Amino acid sequence: MSADHPIELCLEGQISPPVMVARLVLEGLSVSEIEQRLSARADAKNLLRFLAAHANYIQRLRVMLAAAGISHSDSADLAAIAARFDAAAGFAPEASVAAYSLGNPSLLEAMTSEIVSWLEDQRLIGAGADVLDLGCGIGRVAGALAGRVRFVLGIDISTAMIAEARRRYSDHSNLRFDVTTGESLRHLPDDTFDLVLAVDTFPYMFQAGPALVHTHVEESARVLRRNGALVIMNLTYGPDPFNDAELVNFWAAECGFQLAQKAVRPFNLWDGAVFVFHLAH
Repeated sequence: MSADHPIELCLEGQISPPVMVARLVLEGLSVSEIEQRLSARADAKNLLRFLAAHANYIQRLRVMLAAAGISHSDSADLAAIAARFDAAAGFAPEASVAAYSLGNPSLLEAMTSEIVSWLEDQRLIGAGADVLDLGCGIGRVAGALAGRVRFVLGIDISTAMIAEARRRYSDHSNLRFDVTTGESLRHLPDDTFDLVLAVDTFPYMFQAGPALVHTHVEESARVLRRNGALVIMNLTYGPDPFNDAELVNFWAAECGFQLAQKAVRPFNLWDGAVFVFHLAH
């Protein structure tokens, strides 16, 4: 077993048990196959217990991934990506926005809390902040931000996910959820937001083509207020993440952004790599 195998990484403390399981499921392994691999290890008893406790969630995740055709590697146009997430939201809303939650609402809530706490620690949000949640899914981050900022606009290309977000957070007057084409942010006015936040959104933009990524970096600079920030949590699932990161950094610099943090991994439960760009003008 290689040093970068999910089981090895988890046992070394580099990734959490749910992330390990999600990676193995995305590789195509069943619960029994994961159990077999863990059983061969004397040091994996705690992971076996975690697997057993989440077996039903994992099986549902596998069904969702197969039925919706969600992949981290295939290229796809925006219509295909939207259709996949529409289908996924109907099977397992929590898993559809974060496979690494395994579809467990409690795990997803804990992972989301880590994100919001980090944003607060970095002073990227505050009581007077207006936030654009780019690729908001079922609204889990927007919902967690609601009590900490002035306003959140969540946008997504999945009609089903926006419907779920509206259902879940209908009692929050400072949240709004809109379906978008995903082609650009041209429908939004200049100088509107203090933070553009993209959690696990840019990898799917890369699937649709680098030009779409360029457009959204450029448009983020336009809709942000002076001294605003673009925060990208997970940039790419592509085969050359270093090249993708350099490309985005180049585009961001062209648009007046300064790179403040590059591929940091500040979370315990999630392995998301975070990029922070501050608008320099």
